[in-house]
Amino acid sequence: MNTLVRRTAAALTDAADAVTMLAGAATGAWAGYTYAPAGLDAALHLPFTGAAALAGAFAVNAAADLILAPARRYAQNLPAYAYGQEHGAVPGDLDEALGQVTVATEDDAARRAAQAAYRIDLSKSLLSNADRWRGYTNGDATFYLAPGTVLHHHREEDQYGVLQHHYLLLTVEDPTPVPITNIGQLHHELTLHARETAEATVEAASNAV
Repeated sequence: MNTLVRRTAAALTDAADAVTMLAGAATGAWAGYTYAPAGLDAALHLPFTGAAALAGAFAVNAAADLILAPARRYAQNLPAYAYGQEHGAVPGDLDEALGQVTVATEDDAARRAAQAAYRIDLSKSLLSNADRWRGYTNGDATFYLAPGTVLHHHREEDQYGVLQHHYLLLTVEDPTPVPITNIGQLHHELTLHARETAEATVEAASNAV
């Protein structure tokens, strides 16, 4: 692949990533500011809006990634998450090396999220599927569940230096991240979310009449 073409394609996909993150954050911030609970203390209004912006950014970016994935694979000239295969030839320059390391880092984050998912999903039939995870270079990963709904994974050390895995459910409608500790809880939260969405749709239709 021509180096100039690869760099241009990579720049465009990176720009698209940034735009979708910004759009999601803006939408989440607007939703958080507009639909903040009436009784919410004024001092908590800004943190609430910030949490909404974060949830919106992750959710919209995860959804957009389904569209951008083919372009990203083309730009990097490497198969995304092609486990068990050799990842191309020796890079010709530092930019190409960085591209390969970026893919490997995202791949690593996705696989770690899937590998650690046994902590909340012993079925090994859904969350352990690494192909469904989208890794990021900061080590986080997201699992696309539905439009505006993702499961976010991140790792951090506790006070004793032991690495802990955290899974959070993020939705555009509710900016508050919900810690998920088991697959049954995830099912419960998604059921509530689906019910609330249906009720909101019915109410909106009734108001429009």
